[in-house]
Amino acid sequence: MGYKKLDEVMELLTDELDGFNRAIDKLEQLTQNVDNIKIQTDTTQIEFMLREHLMLEKTKNTGHREDVQSIREQVSRARLVPKVQLWFSYAVWMISSVIICYLAFKVSQIDNIQEKAFTTGEQHVITSLRGYFDQNPEHFKSYQKWVKEKDSVPNQK
Repeated sequence: MGYKKLDEVMELLTDELDGFNRAIDKLEQLTQNVDNIKIQTDTTQIEFMLREHLMLEKTKNTGHREDVQSIREQVSRARLVPKVQLWFSYAVWMISSVIICYLAFKVSQIDNIQEKAFTTGEQHVITSLRGYFDQNPEHFKSYQKWVKEKDSVPNQK
């Protein structure tokens, strides 16, 4: 029985060695075929594709330059509005400063205006009292009496 199995294993090994030898023969044939193949270095298609790509990039680059120039012109025109706005702001500040200075000057003149108003009011009161006392002489006498009493009493504050 042991020989029978050994025979089977031997047959299998023989079959495997046969398959291995055929594979090696095939590999030798393929190697000879590869050795016989000659590769020619032809770069004309690659050069043509590169030239075509270069031309395409030049046209794109030209388009980009035109776009940049257009944007540059638009930006230079857009600067006019802020300049006008800046001058308008300066004018508003200047007018505001003039108004503030004028009002400060007028406020500083308030003492003079108050003095003039007081003097005018005092003269008006004296004039109207004089007319009143001219019409009522007995009231004028009582007023003089009151003034004398007031002057004789010292201030008790």
